[in-house]
Amino acid sequence: MKLLFSALALSAFMMDAQAHVTIRNYANGVDSIAGKSDHFRLNVPTNRGKAVTKVKMVVTEGVKLLFVHPMPGWTYTTEKNAEGNIASIIYKGRMEASEFTAFPFIALNPKGDVSVKYKAYITYEDGVVVPFDGSEEAKGYQPTIHLK
Repeated sequence: MKLLFSALALSAFMMDAQAHVTIRNYANGVDSIAGKSDHFRLNVPTNRGKAVTKVKMVVTEGVKLLFVHPMPGWTYTTEKNAEGNIASIIYKGRMEASEFTAFPFIALNPKGDVSVKYKAYITYEDGVVVPFDGSEEAKGYQPTIHLK
């Protein structure tokens, strides 16, 4: 019985974890090299049983976003900071319930052994915005890449 409970708890945890917005690199998925550029993807699932219509990713201070990859069926705009660097990307389109999309980009990592925490805001067709920004509302969750 104890084993069954543990398996069920792990299964529930894994299903919950899969519903989070994540940032992964294409080489190994979990980390990257400090001070170097890398090819990343922002993974966005639909997890409310509703379509996603807008995805906003805020670039972490110290990261320089070099290239944005256009996605079929989505348009994007960028917002720039005072230095002229891309501070955020806003994608608009439609992703149906039970789908996910990976939005690729290339960024230059900051130097040092740090964790780079991005912010993402997902807007659903009913207007609800779900944050993944480390806030209390996001239950502390924030897409992160570890640098070494």
